[in-house]
Amino acid sequence: MAAPTTPTPPSTPSREWTTQAADTVESVVLAVKEKTTVPLGTAARGLVYGLVIAVLGITCLVVLAIASVRFLTVYLPVGRADHGGHRVWVPDIGMGIIFSAAGLWFWSKRRAK
Repeated sequence: MAAPTTPTPPSTPSREWTTQAADTVESVVLAVKEKTTVPLGTAARGLVYGLVIAVLGITCLVVLAIASVRFLTVYLPVGRADHGGHRVWVPDIGMGIIFSAAGLWFWSKRRAK
């Protein structure tokens, strides 16, 4: 009688091929992610932080302007006092001159189209 044959295990090259295909797909996806998603995330983060810093900076400038007018109105002894004992127009003129000078400086730095 003939000797019984044992079944052969599945060939390993097909398993290696599927592993290589999966690794290739994974490396391509990671490369695309590195070139698209990461820079976009960095740009979005920079935009958000920039907006937050800009809003906080503008808020600080407005509060500083209000505080300086208030400080000058209360503590600046100028001329003869009226009913409240303070001259409001002096700090207003001072801040107007400062803001007008800043505006003229920015106006001079503009570029023609």
